[in-house]
Amino acid sequence: MLYNDIMEVIIMELVRKQTYITPAQDRAVKRLAQQQGTTEAEILRKALDLLLAREGIAENEDPFADLIGLFAGPAEVDHDDIYR
Repeated sequence: MLYNDIMEVIIMELVRKQTYITPAQDRAVKRLAQQQGTTEAEILRKALDLLLAREGIAENEDPFADLIGLFAGPAEVDHDDIYR
């Protein structure tokens, strides 16, 4: 799930990054954050998520999600029965 899909307050782990942006980018981010009533950091996280999605990189997705439903069999398995 992308960060920009989350509309409620949740607990998430954040990593501090420090980078340089141009003065024009700084003004634009400040203006957009003010217009949207959010923080500059949130604007930058959303922009990064959009770039990563466009490039096909989605770290937050479950790497096994595409396997769900590929195999025949019961949806639930009693693993205790299998390993007896």
